[in-house]
Amino acid sequence: MSSEIYGSSNRSPSRARAPGNLQGVVLILPITLTVMGAVLLAPIVPQLMQAFGDMPNANYLVPVLLSLPALCIALGAPFAGWLADRVGRRKLLIGSMLVYGFCGILPIFLDSYWAIFASRVGVGLCEAIVITCSTTLIGDYFSGDQRDKWLGSQAALASLTAMCLFPLAGYLGSVYGWRGPFAIYGLSLVMLAGVLFFTWDVSPEAASEHDHNAHIAERQGLPWLHMLKVCAYTLIGGIFFYILQFQMSTALESYAISNSAVSGWLLALASIGVPAGAIFYRYAHHHFSIRNLIAIEFGLLALGFVCLSHAPNYQWFVVAGLLNQFGAGMLLPTLLTWAVAPLDFSVRGRGTGMWQSTFAVGQFATTLVFAWVVSLVGSDNYLASFQVFGVVALLVCVISVIFLPNIRAGNGHGITPHAH
Repeated sequence: MSSEIYGSSNRSPSRARAPGNLQGVVLILPITLTVMGAVLLAPIVPQLMQAFGDMPNANYLVPVLLSLPALCIALGAPFAGWLADRVGRRKLLIGSMLVYGFCGILPIFLDSYWAIFASRVGVGLCEAIVITCSTTLIGDYFSGDQRDKWLGSQAALASLTAMCLFPLAGYLGSVYGWRGPFAIYGLSLVMLAGVLFFTWDVSPEAASEHDHNAHIAERQGLPWLHMLKVCAYTLIGGIFFYILQFQMSTALESYAISNSAVSGWLLALASIGVPAGAIFYRYAHHHFSIRNLIAIEFGLLALGFVCLSHAPNYQWFVVAGLLNQFGAGMLLPTLLTWAVAPLDFSVRGRGTGMWQSTFAVGQFATTLVFAWVVSLVGSDNYLASFQVFGVVALLVCVISVIFLPNIRAGNGHGITPHAH
């Protein structure tokens, strides 16, 4: 493949460059910024309650600071995708990372809750743009196995980042107070340098030629039927992805474990399954179609949920959680690859934004859906709630086998029938 394909609109063909591992690394690093949104504040919620607990409705308003960025991603990602297709992905990514760093560290200097609330809205909206533009650029730069590789790496890095940032934020909060963790948002400026120096714009014509979608037809609009189908799976997958992460500490109380530090370490141990699953996806997608991957992944989720509800002790609960999270780690890059594969350059930003928004809605809805299920089974039988989700996951697995076509994404030509 000629390196001229990736020439910027203001770069002569002789100076054009081809993307490689350096560009892949630079474009997956921004995923860590979206992880920071909630993870950095989770360990300091008690300190935030002490700082702002005297204002009306503090019990509701303070925790909102954690979930606010996810809500902003859900609302802002579709618009971010539309803007990326109009303005340009790289330009928008650079601007959003700059504003993100400013809004992120601003609470260090603020004393008003509502000023901090506004800064969190800014962080969330920038996250929507960052995740949409960086993922879209991966789709622009790479195709086939390379695209699958970097999308899978993106999911793995997000999980590893969460595992590392939680104890770091807790340490900074214990040493410097509730303002300490906000300093980590300054890392966005370091990542911004990588985007500035090691990425470039891709022309629509070059991207279409590179992705071979131009051979399908003249420029097509957004494939709505495809996106609605993928987003339906993504909404369910997004809810399932976060259930254990949000509910594990409460579930462990059923095994007489109430120490938050112990619960945190056990959650970290179970969460190793997510990056492990994302890494395994990079090898599995060579051998399985999208349909079979989704069936396997929802099957693993179902088995994990059922085992969680019947675990005789906390050790087996963690093992079941590890299995569940392994399936979740495989599912995330599968759904993202499935969504992006057939999108033409002209609509790739909008399609990616729709997918990111749907996944964020799933994250936001997780606690509400789980609370509803608990109300059905009874709070005195908390662990049985996991079995309900296991049954639903198994149902999705069966539906996928029966109704999804046997397709494969990632060969550089969009989505095609699987060869096997």
